Amino acid sequence: MDVHPKPSSDPATHCEIRSVGIIGAGAMGRGIAAANVNAGIQVFIADAHDNAAAAVTEAILRSSPASNNDVPIAVAVTSDDQFADVDLVIEAVAEDEAIKMNVLSRIEPYLRPDAVLTSNSSSIPMTRLAACLKIPERFCGLHFCYPVDKRPLVEIVGTDVTNASTLAEVHSYATYIGMAPIAVRDAPGFLLNRLLVPYLNEALELVLNQADIRTINATAMTFGFPTGPLMQLDEFGMDVALEVGKTLYQSFPDRILPSELLIAMFKARRFGRKTGRGFYFDDGAQSDNIVPDVQEIVRRRLRSTAPVPDAQIERRLFLPMLLEATRTLESSLVDRAAIVDKAIQDGLGMTDSYTGLFSWADAIGASTIVDWLRPLQLLGKRFEPTSILLDVASREGAKLADWEQTSVR
Repeated sequence: MDVHPKPSSDPATHCEIRSVGIIGAGAMGRGIAAANVNAGIQVFIADAHDNAAAAVTEAILRSSPASNNDVPIAVAVTSDDQFADVDLVIEAVAEDEAIKMNVLSRIEPYLRPDAVLTSNSSSIPMTRLAACLKIPERFCGLHFCYPVDKRPLVEIVGTDVTNASTLAEVHSYATYIGMAPIAVRDAPGFLLNRLLVPYLNEALELVLNQADIRTINATAMTFGFPTGPLMQLDEFGMDVALEVGKTLYQSFPDRILPSELLIAMFKARRFGRKTGRGFYFDDGAQSDNIVPDVQEIVRRRLRSTAPVPDAQIERRLFLPMLLEATRTLESSLVDRAAIVDKAIQDGLGMTDSYTGLFSWADAIGASTIVDWLRPLQLLGKRFEPTSILLDVASREGAKLADWEQTSVR
C-alpha cells in the first residue's frame, strides 16, 4: 500500500523549522526535498556536482510555485556559506562513513548555533559520525526510507550527548512534513535495516541453495512484502545494500552473512534499477524472470547441497528477521514490539496482507518456532533462539506482539 507524505493539518503540530539544507541531490535527497516543499518548507540543495543540485531545484520550481513573497521554494547551493541561515541540515550523501564525516565537519562551522545538523545514514552509528563535530549536542540521525513519497517511516537516532530539545524539534519537524517518526537508540543499522538485512541475506542464501525463486517471491508477497526480495534489492541498489550489510557484519559477524551473490552482483556492476542493470533489469528493460546474465552468475555459485524444500522457505526467510527483531528489543533499540511492527509497515511499504512480524509468530506459536529453529541452528547463530522468544514460549498465553520493556523478567 503506497503512503504519500502529506503536511500535517493538525493545529497541535508545531514546527520551528522553516528552511532546510539538503546535501546530496541523489534519489534520497530529491525525495526529502520534495517532502519539504510539499509542506511549504524552503529547501537549499547542494551536491558535489553543481548541475545535479540545479537539476533537482529546477524540477521542483517547475512543479511548485514560489512563495507569496516571491522567495523561491528551492535554491541550488554552490558554496557552504549559503547554509548559514537554514534551520536544519540533512546530510544525504553516499553511505560511506569517511565521506559523511567529511561533509558534516565541513558544513558545521557555517551553521547558526541553534541550527540542527542531521544525517540520513541508514546504518552508520551516529556516535561514530558525531566524533567529527565540535557541537555534537545538536546532531542526530534522521533516516528517511526509499522512496520517500511512499515510505513514511523516519528513524530519529540520538546519541548519548544529543540534546533532548534537538530530538524533540526533529520529531516535530518530521511529523509536520507528513512522515511517521520513531525514536531509535543508536546502534549499527538502527531498527529497520537491522531487520531487513537478515531477511534479504537469507533470500540470497536460499537462491544459492537452489530454492525456487518464484516460491521465494510468492512467500514474501503472501507475508505482505510489496515485491520479492530480489526485486527489493534492485530497488534499493546493490551498492547501498552492500555498504549497509558491511556495517552490520562488522558489528555482528556471528550472524550477518557476507553474501557471495550480492558481492558478485556488485562486482558485475549490476546495481539495480538506478543503473538499469540488476536481477530483473538489463540495460533498462525489466523482465519477469531474473535476466540471463544473472542466471549465469547464480549458476556458477550454486551450492552442491540438496535444494531447499518449498516448505522450508517461509522459515528460512522470516525467522532470522524475527530473531533479530527480538534482539532489538533485548538491546532496547525500541521498547515495544508494536513499534517494530509499525516500522516494518511504514518503512517497507507492506501490503494489506501484512499483519505484523510478531503477530505472524504468535499465530504459529513461540514453542513451535523454538522447535523449528533446532534443525536450522546447524546453519549458524542467526537461527539461535533469543531470551525473549524462550521466555514467551515458556509462559502459557504469552504473546510476542504484546512485549514491552516491562515484560522482561
